[in-house]
Amino acid sequence: MLGTLLSLCLLLSIEVRRAQAADVENGKTLYASRCAFCHGLSGAGDGPAGAALNPPPTNFRAAGYWKGASTQTMKEVIENGKPNTAMVPFKSALSTGEIEDLLAYLKTLAPPP
Repeated sequence: MLGTLLSLCLLLSIEVRRAQAADVENGKTLYASRCAFCHGLSGAGDGPAGAALNPPPTNFRAAGYWKGASTQTMKEVIENGKPNTAMVPFKSALSTGEIEDLLAYLKTLAPPP
């Protein structure tokens, strides 16, 4: 019984780790198709539509952004949009896994500490 329970816990642990492993390359592809128009290909907030937006799109290359950013707040903005900005909700357009992939890619844009 104890051996079966330990085996079950091990399998569950492996599945949780698999579920948590985000695909940065898929996130990059999603970013290019869904975000770059406003945020720019490099993430600096300088996409073709970005110049016309007020407030301007987030610059993911700016160290100041990352001081206040958390994974949870970023996820909420992606899912629900951001009031009083051009940031629209993507909750119905992206799966939970795709949002996780996008978050993983966005974190690669942060400047070194």
